[in-house]
Amino acid sequence: MNATANVDGRRARLVAQLRKDGLDAALVCSYENVSYLAGTHMLTQIMVPDRLAFVVIGPGDETSLLVCNIEESQVRAQSDITDVRAYVEFEDDPTKALVTLLRERGRLRSLAYEARRLPAGALVTLQRELPEIELRPFDPHLDELQGVKTPAEIELLRDSANATLDAVLKTIVEVDSGQTERGVSNLIHRRLVESGGDPTFLVFAAGERTMHGHPEPRDELLTPGAIWRTDLGARYRLGFNSDVARTGVVGEPAAAQAQTFAALHAAQGAAIALAEPGRPAKELFEACRATAVREGLSFTMPHIGHGLGIGLHEQPMLEPRNDQRLHAGMVLNIEPLVIVADRHEAYHTEDLILVGENGPVLLTQPQAELLRIPAR
Repeated sequence: MNATANVDGRRARLVAQLRKDGLDAALVCSYENVSYLAGTHMLTQIMVPDRLAFVVIGPGDETSLLVCNIEESQVRAQSDITDVRAYVEFEDDPTKALVTLLRERGRLRSLAYEARRLPAGALVTLQRELPEIELRPFDPHLDELQGVKTPAEIELLRDSANATLDAVLKTIVEVDSGQTERGVSNLIHRRLVESGGDPTFLVFAAGERTMHGHPEPRDELLTPGAIWRTDLGARYRLGFNSDVARTGVVGEPAAAQAQTFAALHAAQGAAIALAEPGRPAKELFEACRATAVREGLSFTMPHIGHGLGIGLHEQPMLEPRNDQRLHAGMVLNIEPLVIVADRHEAYHTEDLILVGENGPVLLTQPQAELLRIPAR
């Protein structure tokens, strides 16, 4: 994994930030940041959150990786970090093993840590056992480190998103209203796997259930005239995610359905147009909302997109309070959703864009109209 991930370069950028801030070392524990800085993929970090893992970077370029003994052989094969430590699950306290590691570093005066992700119990143990160390939240710098992508990472995200989109587009031309929701979903899932993705989520629903946040497919036939929507993603090479959404109709759309999607497309386009360096993230949200309202849509979304990488929802979140300015090299998902309550329908579309030096660059091609699954 680490052969092309350039994790050593990522750690060097982190060390440079530590020095700039006068901090001795950094501690990360989340799946996203451990994966990003160690070149690992430990599924149990997501599935079994009590099985803690830690990366300690600094002083200097010194780096250690502390994991459960069940994961030790795998992370040694994945990571370029040579100092890999292991604790025994249910026998050792992982945070006390971390305390031992930190004490071996000599007299640390300060330690940057993930305030949003470090378990409260672990923080209490660190404060009690190492009262001489200043523990300083470091989340914004970690977000920024991952937020701006390298050219290789941008291409990887582009390819992953389009492979995921192709799984949808190639499936819907093969099916009709004789299929069930689950049947269509299964075909999409198979194509995701064939494309090299490890599916992480797959929403597919038609009719009234499109109004739910993340409905799972059912063994129900597609009904002519029904709106359907899908939102899906997979983990691809080096742990980077895809995340796309599309909306369609069974048969030909009614005029009101076509008009609703055209309005949603316009709202998405308004946000995309503002994806340029220096622009506050909240302005993309406001442009999307203003356009949706002007087009007659009922707008209720708390955000209209997010960064994407090893994390599914990375910063910047495109929400109305976020003053964070965009930087060239950020990769964003723009995903407005609208609910039409009186028709019991929801419409959702999601595309990947790059904040380029001179403005937005499309990494997937937005849909201009509703997709069609033929009606028998």
